[in-house]
Amino acid sequence: MVKRRREQRRQEMERQRRNWLLIRVISGVVIVAILAGVGWWGFRQWEEFQVSQDVEEYFGVEDYAANHVEGEVLYEQIPPVGGPHNSIWQNCGFYTEPIYNWHGVHSLEHGAVWITYDPDLPQEDVDKLRDLANQSYVLVSPYPGLEHPVVASVWGKQLVLDGADDDRLEPFIREYRMNPNNTPEPGALCSLGVDYTMEEGETPQLEPAFTSGTPDQVAAAEATATVEAGGTVPEEVEAGTPSAGASPPAIPVGSPVATPTGTPVATPE
Repeated sequence: MVKRRREQRRQEMERQRRNWLLIRVISGVVIVAILAGVGWWGFRQWEEFQVSQDVEEYFGVEDYAANHVEGEVLYEQIPPVGGPHNSIWQNCGFYTEPIYNWHGVHSLEHGAVWITYDPDLPQEDVDKLRDLANQSYVLVSPYPGLEHPVVASVWGKQLVLDGADDDRLEPFIREYRMNPNNTPEPGALCSLGVDYTMEEGETPQLEPAFTSGTPDQVAAAEATATVEAGGTVPEEVEAGTPSAGASPPAIPVGSPVATPTGTPVATPE
């Protein structure tokens, strides 16, 4: 009987030891997981902070919002980061040919990240950008004459990148894609728009305009600035160009020069 009791006590102590060991192992795993999660979150926050230091901000979320115009539009920033635009947006996804700026800008208004790249970029880099376009609200297209390998734009903000491998690109997408702080129309679609690409021989705007707007609006703004500076402008500009602040009424039509010759490889909804 004494031996039996000793054996029972031994078994009970062994069971308690195993339970205590199991609790310690589980507690250790949980603590490691929590520390890893906190560390990863901190790293992500640091990444986004570093990216924010390099982002160029041009204007706020409410500037130019819902300013729809017809026909060609010139932009103060190249590639554009917002401004007057066509009433129909560009479907997000990947394009092998340049798109019309005034449709792409409308996508920015809906919260898209527009990644433009030098057409001479190596194919492996282009493929990496194509993969990024598989997520919603990301628009990728070549931009002939681009001064930098890759440029990422959202409404009012832009980041110049060294290439597709630049470690600031994905944090930029995470931080600014559909971010209400830089999206004039959060929740608006980046699909069911147009897939227009430029026709052969056409090139996107390469030189920044004096201000963003239609060619007539830009000419009027330049004339106003010239007069205010004490200069003179040609009579045809004074007589035939609307004032710098004028804006033609919104007309919900597609671009008169856009022809649906290109189809995006991926158009996420």
